[in-house]
Amino acid sequence: MTDQMSVQGTNQEDQSYNFTQYLPRVFQQKAEETEADYFLGRFLKGFEAMLSGKTGAVSEESVGIEALLDQFHQYFDPNRTPSQFIPWLAGWLGLELEEGPEYDGEADHMERKAAPVQILPLGVSRHSVNRNLIGNIVQLYKKRGTMEGLKEILQVFAGEEVTIAIEDYEEPAGIGYARRIGLNAMVGAADPSYFSVHSIIPAPTRTLLTNKVRIIREALGKEKPFYTNASLNVEVPSMRVGVYGRIGRETLLGGMQEE
Repeated sequence: MTDQMSVQGTNQEDQSYNFTQYLPRVFQQKAEETEADYFLGRFLKGFEAMLSGKTGAVSEESVGIEALLDQFHQYFDPNRTPSQFIPWLAGWLGLELEEGPEYDGEADHMERKAAPVQILPLGVSRHSVNRNLIGNIVQLYKKRGTMEGLKEILQVFAGEEVTIAIEDYEEPAGIGYARRIGLNAMVGAADPSYFSVHSIIPAPTRTLLTNKVRIIREALGKEKPFYTNASLNVEVPSMRVGVYGRIGRETLLGGMQEE
């Protein structure tokens, strides 16, 4: 089943063109007139075909202007817009998107190379790094330069299966508080404006882990304030009772697979 918007109003058994019924009675087809004699009806068929999409062709029908207008709002939905429209939507929001299957998703990356007859909205929602970024960027702009905003935008790039935490080391260690050197505690004084990003990545393969780390590192370099210093810590979880428990998010059964 295709994920493109379905053709509306196409019926192989009904190829009649009846826009003339909306004309004044004097212009409608007379009872004694044949289809060949009724010039006005034949003249309007071309306009009706463009509006309805019912061209009568043996090949696959195209979507008419009426159906396109009914679904026009979906071109502005980042999860339903065609892959060819993603850069266009990003331009409206002042975004420069990264290219590649890891950002576009495999489906969008392949569709960009195709040349469809019509560029239609998707029949079902589709998610990718770039689509999610477009959908969230307006709210993220309001938080740009803050720790909360940085965490949220890194989460968009990393994906919902990755856990992101940011530690600025402003609170001193104390008895009764869980502290881990390199995660939320450090030995000695921190550099000015220093913070660390800790990511828990349940990657089943080393290739996926490498791609995720690269994406997070590139996003961190672009989105952090220029005057700050930051480091990225990566943890690949395995099942540990009382520590990790959500399979597929922060727990891997059997550990990472070697490729």
